[in-house]
Amino acid sequence: MDRALLFVIGMVNRTVFAVTRGRVVLYRFGGMPGVMVELEPHGEPGIIASFRDGDDHILLGEDADGALVEALRSATSAKVEAGGRWYPAGIVAVEDTGERERLLKRMLEQASISERYEIKRRRMVPVARLTPQGAPETSTEAVSGLRTG
Repeated sequence: MDRALLFVIGMVNRTVFAVTRGRVVLYRFGGMPGVMVELEPHGEPGIIASFRDGDDHILLGEDADGALVEALRSATSAKVEAGGRWYPAGIVAVEDTGERERLLKRMLEQASISERYEIKRRRMVPVARLTPQGAPETSTEAVSGLRTG
């Protein structure tokens, strides 16, 4: 259903875009929501597909036993970027199949049509819960990772 609807929206978008010579776009497709996460001892921060569950971030992986899951299992600590500041976060792996299904159902209910399609197409599953803990860390880095001082 989502695939057919996205196809129709895309066709209408292209037609309106062509008729108005690029001045009007009826629907803008967004990407997957994500969060910037830095895992220790792995070092470099990266953006991981996620959705919010209260204050927590539920991380999504394309494979329940892939490289992301292994990195999360071997991580000693994590930091999450929110609002331009880094927060220490607790990591809890989502191992239980029932819990994965419950989180996936909740996530699909709050996702846009293009996000739902992408989650299903890539067969993404919840793999971990990150819970921000304590006060944000002070840093001399901007959100982009460029040093400012």
